[in-house]
Amino acid sequence: MCGISIYLGPDQESNRSLVNRSIRLMNHRGPDDCGTFVSDDGIAMGHTRLSIVDLSAAGHQPMTSPDGRFVITYNGEIYNHESLRSRYCNNWAFKGTSDTETLLALYALKGADVFAELVGMWAFGIWDCVQKKLVVCRDRYGQKPLYWRRFRDGSLGLASEFRPLLIDGEQNRYFAPAVAEYLSTGNYGHLGDKTFFDGIFSLPPGSFAEIGTFQDTIKPNAYWRFPSVPFAERRPYDLETKKRFRSAFEEAVQSQLMSDVTVGATLSGGLDSTAVVGAIAANSESKIHIFSAQCSGSKNDETKYVEAVRSKWGSKLDVHYVQLKEMRLQDSLANTIRIQEEPIGDPSMSAHGMLMDKARELGVKVVLGGQGSDEILFGYGFMGTSLVSNAIRLGKWSWALREGRAWGLKSRGWLRTGLSAFMPETERKIRMSARKEYGNWLTRELMLGAEACIPDLSSCSDAAAVQLEAVERTALPHLVHYDDRSGMARSIEGRMPFLDHRIADVISTIDQSAFMHDGMLKWILRDACGDLMPDEVRLRRDKVGFHTPLHEMMFQEIDWVESLILDDFGRQLGAYRSDKIRNSIDSIRTKTANTMHYVDVFRSLAFRMWAEEFNLAANNEIAV
Repeated sequence: MCGISIYLGPDQESNRSLVNRSIRLMNHRGPDDCGTFVSDDGIAMGHTRLSIVDLSAAGHQPMTSPDGRFVITYNGEIYNHESLRSRYCNNWAFKGTSDTETLLALYALKGADVFAELVGMWAFGIWDCVQKKLVVCRDRYGQKPLYWRRFRDGSLGLASEFRPLLIDGEQNRYFAPAVAEYLSTGNYGHLGDKTFFDGIFSLPPGSFAEIGTFQDTIKPNAYWRFPSVPFAERRPYDLETKKRFRSAFEEAVQSQLMSDVTVGATLSGGLDSTAVVGAIAANSESKIHIFSAQCSGSKNDETKYVEAVRSKWGSKLDVHYVQLKEMRLQDSLANTIRIQEEPIGDPSMSAHGMLMDKARELGVKVVLGGQGSDEILFGYGFMGTSLVSNAIRLGKWSWALREGRAWGLKSRGWLRTGLSAFMPETERKIRMSARKEYGNWLTRELMLGAEACIPDLSSCSDAAAVQLEAVERTALPHLVHYDDRSGMARSIEGRMPFLDHRIADVISTIDQSAFMHDGMLKWILRDACGDLMPDEVRLRRDKVGFHTPLHEMMFQEIDWVESLILDDFGRQLGAYRSDKIRNSIDSIRTKTANTMHYVDVFRSLAFRMWAEEFNLAANNEIAV
């Protein structure tokens, strides 16, 4: 796990200067070692190393192949690198045991064909000194970031974070469609190759690109997409399927324990993190560091579930708590935004950062978590609606009636599921129209500039499409972003076993009965991995996560919040209407606010602080 940067341009000294600057800016991603490769061919490559596998100097990067032809700068982990090394690289002269060296050998021997065989998370660039060609690649779910931009002189820069691509003293501009969608809905995972920064782009997940010169356009080539099989074509959920899922999950967890340093895990008290901790504990003889953030004494306190997990595994778990009750926005928000480099959706990202602080304090450099399960296993409420609606559309009436009742659907819920089943286009248009209304407190100029960014939502009656939407656009992209930034800011590598693509290969073939049973979502996880959890967790129907006391914090700090959002800088950004935001702030102050008032004010605050941190202004088209 590291930080990488690449610059392609005709000025060798400029490239050298930029790559050295990027190393300084991303030292937190890899404080253990750093290196550069600068060629008169017009390329410079930089690397900051967080040593996880093969801690010796043999893992130093940028790394050059024995024949001098290929040079790699790489960020990530290839969990199956040892098996690939033994399968394809028997005649390769290895110097060490790192997955970096394995990846370099594999590319030299097999080229881009090897990308589909990799299991793990990664973003890397490989320079071919013979063909004068750069190949860049990113993992299937985009767990490891890779951004790029054109500079004014036409040269090209790529990096793991935004700061190396921003010029000192230059005023940057925000990308209006992204800001409008974020402020109105909280969604910022659907941007594709766009980012919040105007003119800075992202290599899409599951893709690679070949770049011949610094003037070439980056044209991604997809090597993978999340498998989406229509439910009508899926096989029944039976004992064999249950075993296949369990095997894939355990293999994912065990492979992600690959490390030459201490490994720990987060535990919220929910299904997903409990399953991951259980899979580790069931196969471990040593004590495991577990990190949990709780708001003790509140209605959302999950300590009892964490303690139930501790009781199940006894002395194997060393649980470390972080208390969120005294959390304050003034103390945490600016730092979180500085780390995330984007306006954030809610304070839970600060809570996750507090967990990473605790892990760093204890010397833990790798932390596994349960993120990704909700997206692939239909864990969100709207995905449950899609399962019931999908069953109605397919004529599975008894299943839909039984599960809908057990899930707790009321008359309005039944109306929505029926509408989406029999009139899917009408139901989709209603939701699309409602989304536009969410932004009625934004400036007209911003909303006009954002029309092209409103995602074309799938019909709720197509459960497979709703799942794909969550994975690719509305949920998972920003989760992997915040996990990467939160951990790497503390020199910690975050891993997500549920995002092993072999799990997706299994679940994409299974009938919907595996995802809801007796009104409980993610049934396949409860059923196939139930022995890894205490019953108190396995049978939970509520969903909390790392709850942060947003309402309490906002009320207590409303004067400070108002002073920022409604100052001259905030208004000049041209994004939100001051009168509308003032009304929301007043309602918070008088305790008459609804949830959306709190959310709108928090997003405005996060956006305004992000804009100041990165010296941002509105685009000319929307400046007011």
